[in-house]
Amino acid sequence: MCNQEKKKGFNFNKLAEVCLVTILLLLIFSPLKAQEKKNRWNVTALMGMGYMGHTSEHYDKLAHSFSYPTVDLRIGHYVYSDDPTSYASLYNFPNMGIGVNWKGSSHLDWVGKSHLSDIISVYGFFERDVIRTRKFSLGYEFSLGVGFTSAVYDKEDNPDNDLFSSGMTAYLAPGLRMAYRPSNHLELGLMARFTHMSTGRQAFPNKGFNGLELLASARYTLEEPKVPEHKVSPSSFFKKHMLYEVYVGYGVHRCSQEWKATGETTPWPTYTFGASACYQYIPTLSSGLSLDFFYFPGKFQQNVAMNELILHPELHPENYDYHPLSMGISAVQQVHYGNFTFWVQLGAYLYKHLGVAEQEGSLYQRFGGKIVFPKLANMYFGVGCKSHRFSKAASLDFMLGVRI
Repeated sequence: MCNQEKKKGFNFNKLAEVCLVTILLLLIFSPLKAQEKKNRWNVTALMGMGYMGHTSEHYDKLAHSFSYPTVDLRIGHYVYSDDPTSYASLYNFPNMGIGVNWKGSSHLDWVGKSHLSDIISVYGFFERDVIRTRKFSLGYEFSLGVGFTSAVYDKEDNPDNDLFSSGMTAYLAPGLRMAYRPSNHLELGLMARFTHMSTGRQAFPNKGFNGLELLASARYTLEEPKVPEHKVSPSSFFKKHMLYEVYVGYGVHRCSQEWKATGETTPWPTYTFGASACYQYIPTLSSGLSLDFFYFPGKFQQNVAMNELILHPELHPENYDYHPLSMGISAVQQVHYGNFTFWVQLGAYLYKHLGVAEQEGSLYQRFGGKIVFPKLANMYFGVGCKSHRFSKAASLDFMLGVRI
C-alpha cells in the first residue's frame, strides 16, 4: 500500500507548480503586443460579503453559518492602442493587473473543533467593459491565481474540514461589474463574482471552496479612462481560418477509491495527448472539436481494482475490464488575446474503463490557458484542469503543444 501522505508543508513539486503558475500569470496579464505599451495605472479597493456554497447533509457537521467578509486590493493598468485592429481596441481597452484577496472564512460559526482559516490569494485579473461612457461602465472580469490557507484536513484535529488538504490552492473567480465615475479620477462600483478554490486533485480530500460574493469598490486612476470610439469591422482586416493543434501533457491524479478504502492517497502520474481543429471566425473567438486521450501508467489500475473490491463488491469489480487508456471527443471554445488563449472543453468519453466507480459518468470538462510562441514554430505552453460533473477535479495538467 502507499506511504502516509504528508498533510502539511510544501514539497518541491508544489514549489515548481507555484513557479510555473506565477510565470503564466506574468505572461497573461502583461501587454501582449508591442504597439500596446501605453497604459494608465489605477488602484482599486474592494470590500464586501460572501456566502460559501454547501450541502446540508455534509457541511452541517462543520458550521452553523456560512457568510464571511472579503476584501481585495488591486493594482491595474488600462491597455490602450491607436490601432483599431489591435486586441486592446477589440476588448474596449481592458484593465489588467494583479490583486490580493482576503477571505475571512475563519469567521464562520463552527459546530466543533473542525474549522477553516482565513484565506489569502494572489491573482492576476482581466477586466473588460462591454459598455463604457465617461460616467458609466458595465462589463465582466476574470481572475486566476494561487491561494494559501493554514487550516487543512487532519483526521484527528480537523476531520470535518475536507475542503482543503493542502495549504496551497488554485484560485478562480469570474464576475460581473458596473461602475459610476463622479470625477475624472474616481470610480465607484459594484461587483458580483463566483469564486472557486481547490487543489485541482493535487491533494485529497478536495471538496474545494465555492463562494458567491457581492462587493463595493472604489478606484483611483491617474488619468481618466479612455472611452472607446467607433470600431472598425473585423471583416475589413481579419481573414477567417482554421487552427490545428496537437499537444501532450503531464499531470497528477489522486484516487478517490484509494482514499475511501484506506484514508490515504498516492500522487499518481497521468498523461494526456490529443489534437484539435478550431475555426477562428473573429479575432477573439474560435470554436471546434478535440480528440483527447488520457493515460494512467504503472500500477494505478491495480490499485483501483484492489480498493474497489473492498468498497463495491456488489458491482463485481473482479469481472471488470480495467484499462489505463481513455479516449474522448469534445467541443472546444477558445477566447484569444494576442498570443494568449483561454479555452474550455465539454467532452464525452468514447472509451473508458478506469473502474466501476472511479471517475463515474460519461462526460468530462476541461479548461485552461496557454501562451503561443510564434518565434518557436508556434509552440505553446499551457495549464489545464480536467473535471467531472462540472465540480469534481480529476487532474491538473501542464501541456506542451504546437499550433499548425
